[in-house]
Amino acid sequence: MSIVFRLKYALGLIPSAEQLDVKWENLIKMRDDLSRMENSVELKKYTDLKSLLDSSSFQHHKREIESLQYSGSEEEILIKEYKNLSRSSAIKNYLKISSSPRLVRFQEILKGSVLKSFLELQKEVDSLEFQKRKDALKKKEFAKTEDFGVFKKFNELKKSDDIRFWHKFGHSENYHSYLKTIGSAELKRWEELKVQTASEEFNTQVAYLKDKQRFKKSEEYKSILAFNEIDKGKFMADYRKLKKAKELDFFEKWNIILDENFSDKELNAKRWQAENFLGFKMAGVSFSQENEMQCFNGVKNVQLVNNTLSLLAKKEKAAGKIWAPSLGFVPKNFEYTSSILNSSEFYRIKEGVIETKARFRKDATITSAFSLTGEHPFPQIDLFRSIKNGVGLGIIEKGGKSSSKYKKIAGLNDGNFHVFRLEIYEGMLIWKINGSEVFRSTTYMNEPMFINLLTSLHGNVNEHLLPHRFEVDWIRCFAQK
Repeated sequence: MSIVFRLKYALGLIPSAEQLDVKWENLIKMRDDLSRMENSVELKKYTDLKSLLDSSSFQHHKREIESLQYSGSEEEILIKEYKNLSRSSAIKNYLKISSSPRLVRFQEILKGSVLKSFLELQKEVDSLEFQKRKDALKKKEFAKTEDFGVFKKFNELKKSDDIRFWHKFGHSENYHSYLKTIGSAELKRWEELKVQTASEEFNTQVAYLKDKQRFKKSEEYKSILAFNEIDKGKFMADYRKLKKAKELDFFEKWNIILDENFSDKELNAKRWQAENFLGFKMAGVSFSQENEMQCFNGVKNVQLVNNTLSLLAKKEKAAGKIWAPSLGFVPKNFEYTSSILNSSEFYRIKEGVIETKARFRKDATITSAFSLTGEHPFPQIDLFRSIKNGVGLGIIEKGGKSSSKYKKIAGLNDGNFHVFRLEIYEGMLIWKINGSEVFRSTTYMNEPMFINLLTSLHGNVNEHLLPHRFEVDWIRCFAQK
């Protein structure tokens, strides 16, 4: 695997760390864009409108509006009834009489003194006593009586235009029909319909029923237009594209447990201890191994610049301790200092993915390492460890012993950052550099392990390489959902 990797790496067929960064940044942007969209006013409006349009009440009302028509409607029935009543002879006669000047004249005669006088004279002339007196006398004799004057006056009034009109009009069939129609159920219904069909509300409804474009003027249609505008717009096109993006399946499968980008001005003490874990646990101090030339100098040799962590190894005197198996902790004056960090109090991994973007200069006397350990020194899993011509990675089961579970990779360019990745699944460990697999092995992890970052010096240190920087741009850890 390492030979294939080296060939691809040399030919530029392996993505660079920067390319992987861009890919990750695009993925995070897609995730954040999708999250922003899912919590946006636009999507809420879209979903609310979709729920409205899909609701049974909306669909029912839509069909109701679209199915409405004037023909056969209650309004048409009422108008037809009104027109039919208006065409009836009784109503037509009523309307003709009630609006004619003849009725006015007739009513004035009824209220006038002429008719009153005539009716009084008629009553007297038609009385039995008057007829007896008249019949008892001859014409000449009757002409000389007071009754003759009454009789004469009666005949004069009887022949007058008003009394003749009153008699003719009052006894006419049309007037009698008029009188019968007054107060009738037919007239009452006609008058009700006249008022009802003439109302603004009624005629507005008639116009609405006759309007072929009525649905397009409805609030329901406005809701459909508003939905379509969003549905066919750029926002929903972008949203659907993101929802279908296979890249985002990553977040369906993985939780981001750690995303350390060293953006603070100082090292985050809650995440990182600038100590040797075992030394601090056993004696409250960091220590170096017998064969190491550096004193671990805490945060003094840690720098955070431009969101990048640097562990500095440099030439300077410092007092510290070494661990001698036969003697225990022994004080020592060192000529060099460096730093070591661990995540024991913040983050440990037993299964999942851990990866980092790092850069360091390879040298036989200077070792930069990213490893995982538990409560005991071994087993130790190296995500990477710099060696003379490249990096070593794999599992160190016992100190000082080589193992078939360890691999050396040569040919990496010192000037470039590289992304080192370790995938741990049910005892299977897979190492990748810049996304390309370089080694795999098996082991059973009895406990969760924490991160160790360090630079150590050995033998005759190549001082011309000092100060040496072990740079870490970021560290990420993922756990399967």
